[in-house]
Amino acid sequence: MLGKLKSLFSKNKNPLDMPLDKLNESKIKLDIQVKKLEDELSKIDDQITILFGKAKSSKSKSEELTIATKIKTLSQRKKQLQNSHALLNKQVRFVDNLLVIKENEEILKSTPLWNTLNSMSPQELENYLINMKINSENIIGTLNNALGITDDMLSSASEEHDEDIADILNTIHAVKEGELDIDDAKEIVSDEKKQEKEDDFEKELKRILEE
Repeated sequence: MLGKLKSLFSKNKNPLDMPLDKLNESKIKLDIQVKKLEDELSKIDDQITILFGKAKSSKSKSEELTIATKIKTLSQRKKQLQNSHALLNKQVRFVDNLLVIKENEEILKSTPLWNTLNSMSPQELENYLINMKINSENIIGTLNNALGITDDMLSSASEEHDEDIADILNTIHAVKEGELDIDDAKEIVSDEKKQEKEDDFEKELKRILEE
C-alpha cells in the first residue's frame, strides 16, 4: 500500500527537492487510501455489531462458536487495517508538513532553518516532520522549537541574509513598543519598497546612459 509513496521519498533523495505538484499528487493519493481504509473499518464494525446481535439470539453452542470465530477473524482484520491507518496518517502528516515548508520556501531561506533542514538526511527529516504539526501562520516558531534554534540565532542570521528583513523586524519592534501604530508601520515599509524601486530605476538608467 505504501510502496508507491516510499518510492517518491527514496532514502537517497532530499524530500525538499520534491516539486510542489508531485507533493500535491502524493497528498491526493494518500487521502484516497485513508478514505478507503476508514470505509473498510466502518464496514467491519457494522459486521461485528450484526454478529453480536445474532449471537444474542443464538440457539446452540455450535452457533455461538461459529459466530465467535467470525468475530475473531474480523477483529484481526480490523487490527491490521488500524495499523495501516496509523502508518498512512504518519505519511499524511509528513506530506502536509512538507507542503507547508515548500510553500514557504522563500521565507525559510532567509533564516538558519533552511540550511538546517537541508542538511538533514531524508530519514532524519521524515522523523521530525511526522512528529509535528506545522501551519503557515507560525511555521518559523514551530520549526525553531522542534530544531532547537533560538530567536537570537534566527534574528541574527536573518538580518545578515536580508537587510529588508532587518528593517521590517525593527519596524515590528517599534510597533510592539508602542512607538508606531500599524498604519504608520505599513507606510514605512511601503515607502522603503518605493525608494528601493526608485533607486533601482536610477541605477538602470545610469547604466543605459553610460553604454
